[in-house]
Amino acid sequence: MRFSLLPILLTVALAIAACATSNLSSQASAANERLAAQGLPFRWAVQGTGDGEVMIMHMLPLPVAQTRADAQLMGEILGAIRRREQSKGRPSVELKEVRQMTDGREVWILQSLREGIAYVVSFGSSTQDVTKIGVLGPYSYAQ
Repeated sequence: MRFSLLPILLTVALAIAACATSNLSSQASAANERLAAQGLPFRWAVQGTGDGEVMIMHMLPLPVAQTRADAQLMGEILGAIRRREQSKGRPSVELKEVRQMTDGREVWILQSLREGIAYVVSFGSSTQDVTKIGVLGPYSYAQ
């Protein structure tokens, strides 16, 4: 009686590969639930590579539009973004475009040769010439 290990090894290898894919998919799903709960316009996707699979962040399609910020407020926002970018080792900050979210927030996308770099900007109430703004990010995503 001849016993071959090849079918057993193949079955084990396929089971391990399926577990890794399943684990990565469940991680992406959980991360997407958190992003959706925060109202952020980014989602993770599992993508195959030559070495296996990886999670890649994408931005949801949003319309391009002018910012609601006036020139002074725009300068303040870009200053806050510039400080965050410098802490990440990216000294140059150039605004590429602004996209509008349905809840009134804006996604400010920076000029970048590699990945997309975005910040989510929110405008709060305005009292006595002081506008509350919120800046979340940076978010790096595949272009």
